[in-house]
Amino acid sequence: MLNKMIRKKTLAIIICLFIIPSFTAKIIPVKSRDFFFTLDAITTKSTSFGPLKRYDYLLMVKNQLADIGINLEIDLVDWTDMIDPWFMRSAYDIFYIAFSGGGADPDFTGIYNENGSLNIFGYHTNMDYNETLGTGINEWYMKQGTKIMPPNSEERIKHYWDWQQYLMDKILPCLPTFAFKYYIASWSNLKNFNQCEGLLQSWGKMSFDGKHDGQLTTNELIIKDGFWSDLNPLFQDDAASIFMSKAIMDPLLWFDNDMQVYPHIAKSFEMLNDTHMRIKIREGIKWQVDPEGLFPNEYLNAEDVYFTLYCLKYISDDWRLYEWLEEIKIVDDYTLEIFIDGDPSTPANEPYTPFLSNIATLILPEHFLNQTQLLDNITPDITHSSWNTFNTNCFGTGLFKLFNYTEGIETILHLNPDCWWLNASLTRNDPLLDWRNRFGFEDEFVPIEQLKVRIIPHDLQAINEFEIGTLDIVDITHYPEKMKSYSDNSKFTLQEDLGMYLGLICFNLRPVKNIIGNTTLCSTNPNITRGLAIRKAISYAVNRREINDVVNGGLFEIIDHPIYRKLGIWCNPDIIRYDYNLEKAWEYMELAGYERATITLESKITSETIFTSILFLTIITTLFRKRKNK
Repeated sequence: MLNKMIRKKTLAIIICLFIIPSFTAKIIPVKSRDFFFTLDAITTKSTSFGPLKRYDYLLMVKNQLADIGINLEIDLVDWTDMIDPWFMRSAYDIFYIAFSGGGADPDFTGIYNENGSLNIFGYHTNMDYNETLGTGINEWYMKQGTKIMPPNSEERIKHYWDWQQYLMDKILPCLPTFAFKYYIASWSNLKNFNQCEGLLQSWGKMSFDGKHDGQLTTNELIIKDGFWSDLNPLFQDDAASIFMSKAIMDPLLWFDNDMQVYPHIAKSFEMLNDTHMRIKIREGIKWQVDPEGLFPNEYLNAEDVYFTLYCLKYISDDWRLYEWLEEIKIVDDYTLEIFIDGDPSTPANEPYTPFLSNIATLILPEHFLNQTQLLDNITPDITHSSWNTFNTNCFGTGLFKLFNYTEGIETILHLNPDCWWLNASLTRNDPLLDWRNRFGFEDEFVPIEQLKVRIIPHDLQAINEFEIGTLDIVDITHYPEKMKSYSDNSKFTLQEDLGMYLGLICFNLRPVKNIIGNTTLCSTNPNITRGLAIRKAISYAVNRREINDVVNGGLFEIIDHPIYRKLGIWCNPDIIRYDYNLEKAWEYMELAGYERATITLESKITSETIFTSILFLTIITTLFRKRKNK
């Protein structure tokens, strides 16, 4: 009797599995009997975010492009192949790539210009040559953008907005996809911590409201990081070292989260002409005492800024970033001038607007590091013992000073009581700083006086430490299950922040690829080429939201700009957006000469189908159980 009941139950379930999709599936037109054409797509074999994620992106793009009669063949290649110009010239039509890192300037020369080393799209000035400009319009936009002064002017911001709109509407070398997001958890008793602004800019606003589980004191914040290696900004190449130096030292200029630039060590800066800048240094900024106690009463001045810029140009690992720096002159103790030449090959000095982010650098103590020089009596002798001391025990003018370091265990930073951040006479009387709104510090009392940075190289160990209360903040970016758990727990607060990350579906614009790079004008609209029409059709047919939900769990940010979305004010708020629109995709396919073919209706098992099937199975199972109980 029992076996008979089991057989009936099994049969009913099987019938449901076959029958339910037949009346719950949405009938969706998905593909032509024959594709109009086939495109070759490639991406890298592995990435820092997983070996198959980009491949999964392209698999979904393949399925979506079938809806407009385009077939996609996908291959995986090595990164070296993807940047090989001879390989890229004819080996692909579409590929997926991502850029990360970068500074605070919107100049993407090297990627979107004709001779850029990373111009993998194959943009050429012949594509949009303008007789009046004597070059391609896109090329003109990019070159002109590096000449507009001041670097942070409204004129320059508007210029880059116009360039982005032009590039994405008239050239369309790529479809921006996603920006990586960081997810940070903190205990909810930590008030006014803002991950987007950063720990330092939040410090003057933060406090603990009571103690959380495992917390010993409310005047100390405990975080985790990796091993730092060198605290001298001239030679750093790891995030842990950079974070530590920024906590102890001050930059000449400060970029907020929206990339708006503010004076900092510099009280003011002005362009005297397009290649000549004058910088006024803020007075009254006291240096921390050096580790050897040799210089107990030093104040920052123009000598320190001159020394720092000189070292960046002639000594640092990043010296190539300062080739534009032609000359530095000290005018007086608190004034210096810098001379800019963006193109040393020409007789006259040329503007170079991206320099502003380069001078927003941490300022070094000239009095400590310049005790001896080389034979030229100018270049500091980096073999002097002070340099070794500074590499592992740096000091500055910033919010914190190094108190104790236990190798492989932790670094403890104490609030610097002499820091000018805490001196209201220096901060509140300068309206350009907007100090109270940006940094807080309502009075000289700061509730949290110590920062402990524990060295925990493994994420899961850090998460465990956070949950028992021995860490106050933790990064859970790669652990989506923790995001769900913490967001449902009132003990914790979850924040997100965009990274400097730009994911792109790229198009090969070269005419040798005679489909998406086709330069023939459309017969019904001579203002657009067939290749551009196809690229627009593809862009509208790609459902980035669906890809993000399925592959990324919805955790990335969908983007529309050809530059980092993190660049804030530089991103055109009204840029053309290729949101998923199948009808618009078909309009451009037909404009390119591909009439909507006879569509074969095909049943797709949608999420609604799956939900309905589960619901039916649940009901039937319940009925069987009731019947069995009877």
